[in-house]
Amino acid sequence: MIKMKYKGRTFSNGRSLANAITRDMNHQIEQSVRKAAGASGVRVRKTQKGFEVNGDTEQINRFYKRFGK
Repeated sequence: MIKMKYKGRTFSNGRSLANAITRDMNHQIEQSVRKAAGASGVRVRKTQKGFEVNGDTEQINRFYKRFGK
């Protein structure tokens, strides 16, 4: 049996390791979106389809510039 460690947890099942990595990646992306939104002054709402960004044109342009970094 092969055991792998990821962020202090031991995994022996590939699917559970993939789920943990996917969960961490999604969390990191959400944090990046919210951080860029807070700095640029837009409002972000999480929906079933993804994120909705609301603001005027200047704020949305600032958001995309910050999020692209």
